[in-house]
Amino acid sequence: MSFKTPLGKTIFETKPISAGCEFVSGYAFKSKDFAEFGFPVIKIKNIQNKQVTLNGDNQFIPNSVITEKLNKFKLTHGDILIAMTGQGSVGRVGKLVLNDKQVTPYLNQRVGKFVPHPNVLDKDYLYYCISTSAYESLLFAAGSGSGQPNLSPSIIKGVEIPFPPIKVQESISKILRDLDEKIVTNVQMNQTLEEMAQAIFKSWFVDFEPVKAKMNGELPDGMDAATASLFPEKLVESELGLIPEGWEIQNTGDLFDVKDGTHDSPKKAEEGHYLVTSKHITGGKIDTSSAYLISDADFEKVNQRSKVDTFDILLTMIGTVGEVVVVYDNPVEFAIKNVGLFKTSQRPELVWLFYWHLQSFKMKNYLEVRMAGTTQQYLTLKTLRTIPVILPSEDLLKRFNEMMSPLMEKISDNHKQNHTLASLRDTLLPKLLSGEIELGKD
Repeated sequence: MSFKTPLGKTIFETKPISAGCEFVSGYAFKSKDFAEFGFPVIKIKNIQNKQVTLNGDNQFIPNSVITEKLNKFKLTHGDILIAMTGQGSVGRVGKLVLNDKQVTPYLNQRVGKFVPHPNVLDKDYLYYCISTSAYESLLFAAGSGSGQPNLSPSIIKGVEIPFPPIKVQESISKILRDLDEKIVTNVQMNQTLEEMAQAIFKSWFVDFEPVKAKMNGELPDGMDAATASLFPEKLVESELGLIPEGWEIQNTGDLFDVKDGTHDSPKKAEEGHYLVTSKHITGGKIDTSSAYLISDADFEKVNQRSKVDTFDILLTMIGTVGEVVVVYDNPVEFAIKNVGLFKTSQRPELVWLFYWHLQSFKMKNYLEVRMAGTTQQYLTLKTLRTIPVILPSEDLLKRFNEMMSPLMEKISDNHKQNHTLASLRDTLLPKLLSGEIELGKD
């Protein structure tokens, strides 16, 4: 016998989530409850890309607000949460990831928490089921309300999922969790590699430490004599302040073809390609979990204006301005709106120098003071084309790229491997549930 689910047919009986799980809706904190410090409050915006994380603009509740009635809203590492409202967010599921396990967040209203019954429903198995795009789409479609889509606890608990025996659930979780742990390891490795690259860039091209060392008659710390010889021994005045002697200042428009994304609003489609906007670029990554699809025809139309290719650099132009990312995907399967596009193919040797230039604190300050708009600030295309870039000598640029290339190639390889692992994880679950891949049975 087989049963039909959003993931396809399964050999396991389906039951509503409530058959193995309690559900807790978040607490309606009042505005007067919040403070600058204390216990972080998890809101819908914290649920991104199948994870729930604390971010820099979290709100907090002080210890004075905490009472016994709030105990049921405490959260711990690994909790499974769901957004219960919001256009583009309702039905989004994520697992809480706490780098500091001593932190105790609290659950805000319109965010729900699943509390599986031990020996009935494995928490990770539940997560892998309902965080799939198939179940998130089902939950989104189940949202009700004329303006804002909403999910009630009863709707969420009534969603049916396959219910294998608990040992089978645990086996499925173990297989998928191993893939996720490899993805996390790659992400952590990339963070370390990027920090190394950023440290080199800052020392050489922001703080000019090798030049300052030579001005003091010293060999730059940790640098071989051949590399040190490529740096001048003097800083000179420029429109940007003191810069190394002999280095040039050029505008981005003279170095790259600088464009922006579509000015239209393509309609949502059932199938096609993602439309990536400023809100989908954060932390050096592109998160398509809340992006919508546009048709192949609209995708081609947008690409006539601003086609994104591998190793192009994107920069957000509205909302959270100045977020930047290098595109690793090949082929690129998304279009852009409200995003600046730097076509690096004209000067590929400048990709990493310019990328880290955009990441620098000085550049973010530069962009902030040049934003336009009153109700919502934004960057103009003219601003993007007139960003000044300090260029070293060709020999030093070559040496910088020799040092960057192994780091960035490893980052790119890890990024591609994570795409493969995520795809494998997502395709394995339906095969395991259908019996196509057999697991041990009790």
